Amino acid sequence: MNVKAIIFDLDGTLLDTGRGIAKCVASTLDKMGLDVPDEGTCKTFIGPPLKKHFLELFKADEETADDFVRLFREEYANGDIFLAERYPGMDECLAGLHKRFPLAVATNKREDLAIQILKKFEIIHYFDAICGSDALSTATKVQIVANVTKRLDVAYENCLMVGDSANDAETAEKLGMPFIGVTYGYGFKSEVDIELFPHIGYASTPLQILNIADK
Repeated sequence: MNVKAIIFDLDGTLLDTGRGIAKCVASTLDKMGLDVPDEGTCKTFIGPPLKKHFLELFKADEETADDFVRLFREEYANGDIFLAERYPGMDECLAGLHKRFPLAVATNKREDLAIQILKKFEIIHYFDAICGSDALSTATKVQIVANVTKRLDVAYENCLMVGDSANDAETAEKLGMPFIGVTYGYGFKSEVDIELFPHIGYASTPLQILNIADK
């Protein structure tokens, strides 16, 4: 490998944002008069594009899906965004990596919301680029990661992707990036899940990401 930059997913990789997202999904569905599923189902909204995932779970038209995205983001920005937790060891991981590599964030969160939460949890200074989704959550993860590489001015194959989901792994594979999967988030439950995709390693803690990248 000739890694020149490292790109992180946000939800379930940099920060544990599950509580706020699940709460906001439930309240948004309730306001729309839709059936509110159990907490586990609400947490499946962590990571994938909101509109796409809503359409997968509910038999709804495009207009209803757009309304869900709009209402969710309005409520999420009003406070639920900050119902999150730091992962132990993440600051040490980022500080160690930032000494050697440019770091970036690629997230399906709306970009301004991603910036807000990274500022709130005081880790934004580690990142040289932050790219998120558009207003209606139509951008794919591939498009978002591609935008990051343009801002960093680094070729795909020289970027290392770190994420907690199949969507992250598939994105890295499509762009020809090496990939580290993490099992402390919401997508991958074990190393077995990560073995389904090309990867250079897996991490059950943030500090293991640092160890893998140091090799």
